[in-house]
Amino acid sequence: MFRGICATGVALVLVALPMTASAAGGPVSSGVAVAAGTVTGPDGAAIRGATVDLYAWPSDAILRAMKPGQTVPTTLLATAATSATGAYTLRIPAASLKSAATDSGYANLEIYSPSGIWFFSYQTGSLPARAAAAVTVNFDAKSKWPCGYNTDKQPYGFSGFKLLKHLKPAWAVVGQGYIIKQRGTSGDWVNFKYTEGSSRSQASSLGVGISGYGIDAGYSTNGTHSSTASRTAGYPNSATNAWFRTEFSTALYRGSCYGLPNQTGVPRVKQHSPCPKKYGESEVHMCLWSVQSTGWFGGTSTLHPSKAPATPGANCAPMQKGSSYAGDFGKAVQWSSGFNIGAAVGYKGVNLKASFGTTAQTGYDRNAVMNYKFKKAGWLCGTNAGPASAAILVARDNRA
Repeated sequence: MFRGICATGVALVLVALPMTASAAGGPVSSGVAVAAGTVTGPDGAAIRGATVDLYAWPSDAILRAMKPGQTVPTTLLATAATSATGAYTLRIPAASLKSAATDSGYANLEIYSPSGIWFFSYQTGSLPARAAAAVTVNFDAKSKWPCGYNTDKQPYGFSGFKLLKHLKPAWAVVGQGYIIKQRGTSGDWVNFKYTEGSSRSQASSLGVGISGYGIDAGYSTNGTHSSTASRTAGYPNSATNAWFRTEFSTALYRGSCYGLPNQTGVPRVKQHSPCPKKYGESEVHMCLWSVQSTGWFGGTSTLHPSKAPATPGANCAPMQKGSSYAGDFGKAVQWSSGFNIGAAVGYKGVNLKASFGTTAQTGYDRNAVMNYKFKKAGWLCGTNAGPASAAILVARDNRA
């Protein structure tokens, strides 16, 4: 597998990093272990000696300033080779990792392997004192290399992504609070504040979509991209279940899967959107399209789902009449409803979902706070723990 130069003929500038021997058997860069996992083939067998690369995407500001046709200026941060068991570990010097971070202290990273592409965010703000645990990313038959393989069972090369066009902002759920409609909760309310001023910033992870069919034929989830908000969005009080939403800018990217230089007769996949025939001197096999966030846009909207999540009675705490609760715990919450990029339906042979419906995740901390107010005595319950550390909170008039 190889990642080539951009179509203009100008080679991407990559950062060379010191390499050390890996305990897993392959070379990896020295420094913080950011990601680790295994790479296996379609038959489930481990792939030994495969190259796994880690790229950093630029900041949202750079992405928003890009013009259609420009290649995303990614930076190679680390390279590792898989061991006899298919294992790999990607390590990055702390200084290089921090320099790749966005305003919120997260680096948006892309793993590029012979069996798939995966996007994820890594928090760098606490480095080097407290490094976060390495993200586990396993590439197997389910995450097959999206570009496909040639007749020699070698993966086609990939150009990297170019900006196709900037899209309209998309709504994403960044906070949720629930109040069961009961006699004892009448008059109770919940609200949400997304960031608390320009001196602080809040990171939200939004899903990344990849399509091998076309821009109008469905996307699958391929990880996350973190975007930063630095101003305040406050939401009105809600007397019932509430999903608090804000808009994020989005963009559509396209990359080319291609054969070896001067190789002829590369089979071409029929797709539902325009795809170039050549990448430099190479014939193009197919294209990949990706939808990602390019930063917070703003705005507020509240949805009111009819049902609240279940809460065991052991996770409920009594709340006095007139009391309040601020959910500023630092635990991140992930929602099944987040970004929704609509897509057309009815295409023959398309087995992906007709739309890219992925997740949004915002950590509740001093920058994002959920507030509850109790007009009458009641209970505040957590889905997975007590209110002090629960992922999701539900107000009710009885102990569940």
